[in-house]
Amino acid sequence: MNIVKRWLTRLPQLRRDSAYLLLYSPLNVLAFCLVVPLLAAGVSTVVIGVGVLLLLVGLLVAGGFAQLARLAAGTVTGTDPLPSSYLRAEPGSGHLRRVLTPLKDPQRWMDLLWVIVSFPVSLLLWVLTVTWLALGLGGVLAPIPEIILELTIPDQAHNVAELLGLEPALLWMIVMYLTVGVIFLGSAPAVLRAMAACQTGLDRLLLTWRAEIGRLETSRAAVQRAEADTRRQLERDIHDGPQQGLVRLGMDLARARRQTANDPHAAAAILEEAMALNQQTLDELRRLSRGIAPPVLVDRGLAAALSEVATRSTVPVTVELSGLPEPTGLPDHVAYAAYFVASEALTNVNKHSGASRAHLTVTVHDARLHLRVEDNGVGGGALSKGHGLAGTAQRLESVGGHLAISSPAGGPTRVEAVIPCAS
Repeated sequence: MNIVKRWLTRLPQLRRDSAYLLLYSPLNVLAFCLVVPLLAAGVSTVVIGVGVLLLLVGLLVAGGFAQLARLAAGTVTGTDPLPSSYLRAEPGSGHLRRVLTPLKDPQRWMDLLWVIVSFPVSLLLWVLTVTWLALGLGGVLAPIPEIILELTIPDQAHNVAELLGLEPALLWMIVMYLTVGVIFLGSAPAVLRAMAACQTGLDRLLLTWRAEIGRLETSRAAVQRAEADTRRQLERDIHDGPQQGLVRLGMDLARARRQTANDPHAAAAILEEAMALNQQTLDELRRLSRGIAPPVLVDRGLAAALSEVATRSTVPVTVELSGLPEPTGLPDHVAYAAYFVASEALTNVNKHSGASRAHLTVTVHDARLHLRVEDNGVGGGALSKGHGLAGTAQRLESVGGHLAISSPAGGPTRVEAVIPCAS
């Protein structure tokens, strides 16, 4: 029963994968039949000028089919469509330069390469998909006509079981058919998911080339901004906190040394104050160090670190964790990013929300960590520049994640982060 339940839970994804694989190849065949003749005609006539126009049309047609493939990849995986990024003409360019810009765009030529490379791959996957589904459904349904033939024309019905001398032949045929059907239908979710992943992987490789370069450049800039902001904040915190405490501590110790000979009791009182100030400074340094690398996160993993963050909150926080690997199983950059998102979001809950309760949820599935912090406060939060959440969003961009906030006036507020778990 558990096997059947697991298979039924995978049925929606099986339907998406089947539709994707069955429709993808005809779409790609159409793209191939349109684009390749345009490419061939354009190359052969480029010397007389007409070929440039044909190449331009071919690139635009390939780009249109590529955009459909990006949308389909997002639909089958239940995520956003694959990103696209095309070269645009510079502002003020002439009409002719704007028209010819696609010819200089590397991503347009990658789209053309995708049409050619994806053609045999999608055709092979289409054949395998049809074969797998036909054997699975055929094996389950084949006993019905076999029984009808046996009941209507028993003397003329011949099958493999009779040729092999197996008796009773009808029962053996039903067992054979059902065995084949169960094997192919039972394995269909995993097999079709793998084939769909193969096709979307090829699409991601060829159709997001320029977008990935842009994303990496944006991530690098986000890392630099986040590091600079963190460094400036740490400098301010050290200057305003521990540094001032150490200056006062030095002054107190100097006073105590001067008072030692004349008034030992006053010197002892000053030393008592200095010891208290020293402890305060140590506590301040420990607090600042948590913003760099909290020891509990390094030693015991993300689950323990999030529980500690929730415990420190003055607003009661319920924590729900699901799908997290072993305590230190997540890549370091994923665990750190998730910790800082939760820490910053709960800090905002305590400082600004006016909430009476909050809920922290962390789940890991489909190779992504999903984190959500909700509260019943007054709302009004935003990813404005200069706020803590803006810096958190930059931190997430640097690891390929993204942050979203919903905080209408009057509440509630929901902060959601998605972080890829690939190392």
